[in-house]
Amino acid sequence: MSATVALSALLLSAFPGAQAPPAASSSLTLGTPEEPGTRLIVNGVVVGPGGQPIAGARLRVYQTDVTGRYTPERPMDEPHARLAGWLRTDAQGRFVLRTIRPGGYRKPVLLNGRKRKIPAHIHLDITAAGYAHRKLQAVFADDALLQDPYWKDWVVRLNQPVLVLRGSGETAVTDLAVTLQPLRP
Repeated sequence: MSATVALSALLLSAFPGAQAPPAASSSLTLGTPEEPGTRLIVNGVVVGPGGQPIAGARLRVYQTDVTGRYTPERPMDEPHARLAGWLRTDAQGRFVLRTIRPGGYRKPVLLNGRKRKIPAHIHLDITAAGYAHRKLQAVFADDALLQDPYWKDWVVRLNQPVLVLRGSGETAVTDLAVTLQPLRP
């Protein structure tokens, strides 16, 4: 084992929330086969404003588990989410995420003077050379919390993706298209 690999392994074991460098794969699986929850496959594509695929875009993906916790010890510890990883889009701008459907946060938060529960979501932080960085929270069309006018407005105002699931049983499938805007000179 090289010194660099050994040091990386040591750091990752000493700091459980540390992230390895982004992977070159366009496919990512979060969790193990024993992870509780409904299996979810997200078939995604990252494109520019004209619909042209963006090859090599990097995505950091993270989410809660089925109980709505990022980590068992600290439920709201997003930077150290247990279900997290990196991927890159392929030559056609595509990627595949295999995960579970996340749970919503257990506790409501105060938003606009009212306690509100936050819809279940998957975080996607996307970067690509020559394009503006995007931080998204993909929510689910069948989440009853999206009936709240506050969340309806949030989706539209921030252009957050709404995932429509298909399939039945233990696995759901959805498609996700993300458009990145070029950097302004």
